[in-house]
Amino acid sequence: MAKSLSERSLLAVIWAVLDRLSGSVLSFFITILLARLLSPEDFGLVAMVMIFFDFSAVFIESGFSTALIRQKTITEADKSTTFIFNLIAAVCLYAVLFVSAPFIAHFFHQPLLMTIVRVMGLSLIVNALSIVQHSVLIQEIDFKTQTLVRFAGVAASGVVAVSMAYSGWGVWSLVARFMVLDLVSTILYWVVSGWRPKERFCRESFQRLFGFGWRILAAAVLDKFYFHIYKLIIGRLFSAAALGFYSQAGNFSNMVVNVLFRTVQSVTYPVLAKLQDDREKLKTGYRKMLQMSSFVIVPAFTMLAVLAEPIILVLVGEKWLPSVPMLQLLCLSGLTIHFGTINLNMLLVLGRSDLSLRLEVIKKIIITAAILGGISFGIYGLIIGEVIASYLNLLVNVWYSRKLLGYSFGEQLRDVAPTLLISVLVGGVLFGLKHASHPSNPIYLFVLALAALFVYLALHLAAKTEEMQFIRHTILPKAMKIIDGRN
Repeated sequence: MAKSLSERSLLAVIWAVLDRLSGSVLSFFITILLARLLSPEDFGLVAMVMIFFDFSAVFIESGFSTALIRQKTITEADKSTTFIFNLIAAVCLYAVLFVSAPFIAHFFHQPLLMTIVRVMGLSLIVNALSIVQHSVLIQEIDFKTQTLVRFAGVAASGVVAVSMAYSGWGVWSLVARFMVLDLVSTILYWVVSGWRPKERFCRESFQRLFGFGWRILAAAVLDKFYFHIYKLIIGRLFSAAALGFYSQAGNFSNMVVNVLFRTVQSVTYPVLAKLQDDREKLKTGYRKMLQMSSFVIVPAFTMLAVLAEPIILVLVGEKWLPSVPMLQLLCLSGLTIHFGTINLNMLLVLGRSDLSLRLEVIKKIIITAAILGGISFGIYGLIIGEVIASYLNLLVNVWYSRKLLGYSFGEQLRDVAPTLLISVLVGGVLFGLKHASHPSNPIYLFVLALAALFVYLALHLAAKTEEMQFIRHTILPKAMKIIDGRN
C-alpha cells in the first residue's frame, strides 16, 4: 500500500535528519580538524572567494530549482530546458570570474586570490550539471538518495582536504575540499538519477519557469549580496585574519541552522507546496513547523551562546578565541533565521514570489542603514548592527503571513512562547554553572551541555507543551510505524 503524504513526509524527515547528522556533522568536524591545521588567514582567503561563487550560483540557478520543486508534475521539456540554461549560465559566469580575478585580488589586496578564483570557479560548471537531478529528488521527497550522495561527497572531500592540510598545502587544501565535494556529488547524482537531457530547449517551459523564478532570482541576488556584504567589508577594511575569525564564528552558528532547521525546511517546502490549495491545512502545517523548529533552534542557540568560549577553546584551539564574542552575537541573530525563512517560504508556496521580492528590498534597506550606522564603530559595530537588522527584518517577514494566511506575529509569538521561556531559564542556569566551574575539559563540557538538554526536555514534559505532546503522540508513533515497516 502506498504511504500517505504525512508518512512520506516523516520518512523524508528521518532521512533528512540522517543527512544532517552524517553529512553536516561530518563536514563540521572536518572543518574543526582543518581549523587546527590551518591559520585564520587561510579561512579568510577562501571566505573572500566564496562571496563571488555564492553570488554566481544564484544566477546559474535563477529560481529554476524552486520553480521545478513547486511543480506538481515535472515534464521532460522542463528538465531539459533548465539543464541547458543552467549550463550556459555557468560557463558564462566562469568566464566573467576568470577575467575579473585580477580585480578581485586587487580589491582585497591579496595577489593569491587571482589563481584561487580561476581554479575554484570550475566548480560552478560542475555544479550546474546536477541542479536538475537534485531538484527532481527534492520534488519527489526522496531524501534517502540525497543523504547518501551528500555523505559520500563530504567524506571524500574531507579526506583529501585534511591530507593536504597535514602535508602543508595551506589554503589549497580548502580549495580542494570544495572542488572534490562538488565533483563527487555531481558524478553520484548522475549515476543515481538515471535522467539525461533528451529534448531541446523549450521556449514555453522557459517562460513558465522563469516567469515564476525571476522574482526569486532577484530576491536571491539581494539576499546573497547582503548575506556576504559583512564578509566583503571585513575582508576589505580589516584583514584576512579578521574575516577568518568571523567566518569561523559563522561556521558554528550555521551548524545549528543547517542541522536543526534546514533539515525540516528542506522537507516541508515540497510537502506544503502540495497543500497550497487548502489554506487551513497550510496554516496548520506552518504553525507546526514554526513550533517544532523553535523547539530545537532556540535552546541550541542559547546553549551555544552561553558555552561559546569553552566550545571554541576545546574544539578549535586558543588561536580562535577572538571569534568567541562574534559567535555570541551571531547566536542572537540566528534566533530569527527560522522565523524569517518559514514566513518567506509561505509566500513562495502560495505563488507570491512578487511579494517575496518586495520584502527583500525593504529588508536590504534596513541592513544598509545598520551597516552605515555600525561601520564607524569597527568590526563589532558591524556585527551588532547585523543583529539589530535581523530583528527588524523579522517584523517585515511576518507582515504578509497575517494578510494571506491569517497568521499574525502575535499568534506566532504565542505559539513559541513556552519554548522561549524554558530556553531562557535553562540558559540562565547554564550561565551560572559555567562561571562556577569554568569548563575546559571536553568530557565535562559535554556532560554540562547534556544536563542542560535533559533539564530543557524535562521542563517541556512537565509543562505538557504542544511541542512535547506532538512528539509523543504523533512523531514517535509514526516513526516507529515506518521503522517497523507497517503501512
